[in-house]
Amino acid sequence: MLQDNQPYWYALPRPTETKLARLRVQATGQKRKPGTPKGHKATRNSPDGGRTRTIKALPQLYQTEGLPRIQAPKPAEQRAIAAIGLAEFVSALGKQQIIKRAPNSHKKQ
Repeated sequence: MLQDNQPYWYALPRPTETKLARLRVQATGQKRKPGTPKGHKATRNSPDGGRTRTIKALPQLYQTEGLPRIQAPKPAEQRAIAAIGLAEFVSALGKQQIIKRAPNSHKKQ
């Protein structure tokens, strides 16, 4: 959290999700059930049928954990981000990412 009780805007989503989940379990004892909720059909995110992991967008992650919404950066901050060449990185934080998982080498085939 920043000094005005605002969540950090440029955190990497995957480690942030892990950290917030660990804090939630320590504070409330509440764990989230993994997988597809009842009533929803599981779908493949990969066209070739491989194993994937979906990483939530940072705003969606904060909403799920009950944190305040991320506010749009101020114009001066946007100029600074563009000047150092991080505009693409910052925009990617606001989008859901699907990454391929390595095949399970320890499973019997």
